[in-house]
Amino acid sequence: MRNINKHYTKLKSISKNTGLVGPLFPRKYSFSPYSACQHACKYCDGRAEKYYVEGDFEKDIVVRENIAELLEEELSRTRELGIISIGSGVSDPYQPIEAEEKLMQQSAEVLAKYNLPVNIMTKSALAMRDIDIWEKINLKNGVTLMVSLTFINDNLRGIFEPGASSVEERLEMLKKFKERGIYVGVLAMPFIPYISDTKKNLMSLLKKLEEIGVDFIIPGALTLRPGKQKDIFMDIIKNKFPQLLGKFKNLYRENRQSGIPIYSYRQQVDEKIDEIFMQSSISLHLPHYLYRNQFPLYDEIYILLNHMQDLYSKRGIDISALEDSLKRYSQWLIKEKKSFNRKRNLNYTALEQKLLFLIYSGELIKLIKNKKMSKFIEEVVLERRTFDYIKLKLK
Repeated sequence: MRNINKHYTKLKSISKNTGLVGPLFPRKYSFSPYSACQHACKYCDGRAEKYYVEGDFEKDIVVRENIAELLEEELSRTRELGIISIGSGVSDPYQPIEAEEKLMQQSAEVLAKYNLPVNIMTKSALAMRDIDIWEKINLKNGVTLMVSLTFINDNLRGIFEPGASSVEERLEMLKKFKERGIYVGVLAMPFIPYISDTKKNLMSLLKKLEEIGVDFIIPGALTLRPGKQKDIFMDIIKNKFPQLLGKFKNLYRENRQSGIPIYSYRQQVDEKIDEIFMQSSISLHLPHYLYRNQFPLYDEIYILLNHMQDLYSKRGIDISALEDSLKRYSQWLIKEKKSFNRKRNLNYTALEQKLLFLIYSGELIKLIKNKKMSKFIEEVVLERRTFDYIKLKLK
């Protein structure tokens, strides 16, 4: 293990989302056993000042030593069904320190006692160590392994992700988890301009993922927030790819706090990714079959309508009616969740009953003002049909 400084601390609580569920990475609960990261990825957004990670990001690793005990305490009091997401933008739960501390192993053993599905986000093959536990949880509640991967060339991986597992190790891990019946997806982000966003790399990556049979790919472009993150990344470009330095300065010349590049590049790379990846039978969102039954019905519908909005838009289909229905449904759900959150004696089935009442009473049509969409929601909720993200139809 590289020379690091361990900073032991106790986490006060796991993160809980009592509002609307984010559609990109749907989750109800989340935690990470560590903060800062030995993987030392040179593009990592977690280096940015806004995250307040103290010390040397690559060496001063915060160890949340009480995470397993905290999970045992808090999960026994959960009121809502929903995915527990493990990982964060400022750390990897399976970074090298985990081999010693074993906080993920301890956490997995606690999670096996409860009836909640789990998502794991990592770029470390160390997750293979716990595959038997994850398989056990998957058979009971459902598990999804999300592996960060954008390179096929491992030499490039070594430059930008020096402490992370190799490309081959990650591909093998995806294959092994898939063989165990566990859902697997790839967080194909960030694609680095002129280096990993090339047509050759995109097509090579897609071919490998199709061979494995991953369930989804979520792509994304590189953001560089002004400050430490951008400075460290630009130093790598200056030293390793000096011929590209001028181009990178131009792409990120606006120095936006979000770190996004200029609009013309964003539009160009989005079109390139869509052109290549949408020819595949792999979803570019968490597919409905994966999160179905992993959230209360009201959250499942919210996630699904958000995904449909993007899916239809990318096919050039008018989504104005869908947008209006989603807006009306969201307003209803926000109001109901506020009331639900105040009544601590209720669990999620009480709010599910309100959605069912809307459907059975015919009030859903009046609420969203869309007869076709109301019928669609009814089929998903009452008949438990699944929406195919590739064919854009119910099964």
